[in-house]
Amino acid sequence: MNRRIFSGVSAALLGAMLSFTAVAQETDYPSRQITIITGFAAGSGADIYARYFARELEEATKRTVVVENKPGGFGSIAAVAAARAKPDGYTLFIGGADTFGATPYVFKRSPFDPVKDFQYAAPIFGQGFVLLVSSKSPYNTVADLTKALKEKGDKGSYATSNNVSTILAEVYKQSAGLNTVQVRYKATADTVNDIASGAIDFIVCDPVFGLARVRDGSAKLLAISTAKPISSVPGVPPFKDAGVDVDLNIWWVVAAPAGTPAPVMKKLNTLLTTIAQSEKTREFVGRNGGEPLTAETPEKTREMINREIADWANYVKVGKIEPQ
Repeated sequence: MNRRIFSGVSAALLGAMLSFTAVAQETDYPSRQITIITGFAAGSGADIYARYFARELEEATKRTVVVENKPGGFGSIAAVAAARAKPDGYTLFIGGADTFGATPYVFKRSPFDPVKDFQYAAPIFGQGFVLLVSSKSPYNTVADLTKALKEKGDKGSYATSNNVSTILAEVYKQSAGLNTVQVRYKATADTVNDIASGAIDFIVCDPVFGLARVRDGSAKLLAISTAKPISSVPGVPPFKDAGVDVDLNIWWVVAAPAGTPAPVMKKLNTLLTTIAQSEKTREFVGRNGGEPLTAETPEKTREMINREIADWANYVKVGKIEPQ
């Protein structure tokens, strides 16, 4: 056979084999256990979300899905572990937009690159953070709290436990002209007693934690960080209503290591979007202060991540967060 003809036939066969492999990957995936890594402690509010979506993915695929908790480093420990995993779709990462968006700015030497180290399958829900005060406090509005904190000066205090709570509290302080003192905690759960007793005047926290405190009667919510009220917490007004110019919706996304085959990412997008759009999911995230969020393709998801990374440059600056 002529060498040129042979080369052409070989190339055609190789192309056909690659095409067949891609189709097989999309058709067969998943064929075994999936591990989802998350940067939150087991039993935390954020972990509740990770385990819910893991269970739903397990039900949809009829494959075992396990959650592996690797807390610490603003989510970077978990992100690095996921980024280094084999890019076959069987190790995934669930993280908040702040983990991906803030990383380039909160570390002097970032442990991972959110653009180069990950493929993005789909967003699954979004949530605004809430301003929380003790149920024993006399404050029923942001205006009430602001007035009291101005009178307290540097005798007033607020809790922070992550980048989002730090940024939103700082935006509120700057907007209201407050001298309130920041008290740092390792985890939001560590603030329970101090918030309930009134030892700390307020915290801006995730709604899972916030609504849990409302249900147990230890706290009340005064504002939410989204530009408009959301259906899951309809009685909580936006910060904007109190003159605090902020619109921050922390959405969660499922990612995979860079190099994961496109057909697998497409299949994941379809699976996760179907889960996110279900009435069961709407009810679940609604009980915890969130709303479903989807993107029709992995490419659209990537666009959301790119916008988030650009936005976080300003968030970190406003929050006065020094790179570590």
